[in-house]
Amino acid sequence: MLGLLLAIVTGTGAARNLWLFSGTTAEGVVVRQMEELSADWRAGLPGPLGTRKSGIQTAAAERVYRAVVEFKSGGAPHEVIADARATVHLYPLGSKVEVVFPPGKPERARLRPELPDFWLQAGLLFVATVVGAGSGYLWWKLALGRAARRRVVKTAG
Repeated sequence: MLGLLLAIVTGTGAARNLWLFSGTTAEGVVVRQMEELSADWRAGLPGPLGTRKSGIQTAAAERVYRAVVEFKSGGAPHEVIADARATVHLYPLGSKVEVVFPPGKPERARLRPELPDFWLQAGLLFVATVVGAGSGYLWWKLALGRAARRRVVKTAG
């Protein structure tokens, strides 16, 4: 059952991302940068990560930036926020970035440079298919063996 569950979760995740490679594309422009604070809580921990200290813990924060890209779909303007965060502007203001979204759903847009690799997604889908088929085959063989043992017990008794 665990193998089948793993196959379903992996397969649906990979299949959900396959639209990214055949979706509608639009040219977007970086219109602003979102500034956020990010803290790495692991950097300041003394000793192994599993140790605990009493009291209030602090971590140094640094400014990170995420690009906001504006694009048009059907004449209406839409915005998408980059997933990538960095201490420098990965997408400078005014730069053009290709945006991909499912047909008719610009609210689900993603930036083309941040998409998962096609071969990685296809590989995950293949692995999920093999694990799922193997789990199904194993389950079927176990069910047939159990049924055969029941028949032997009934005929012997």
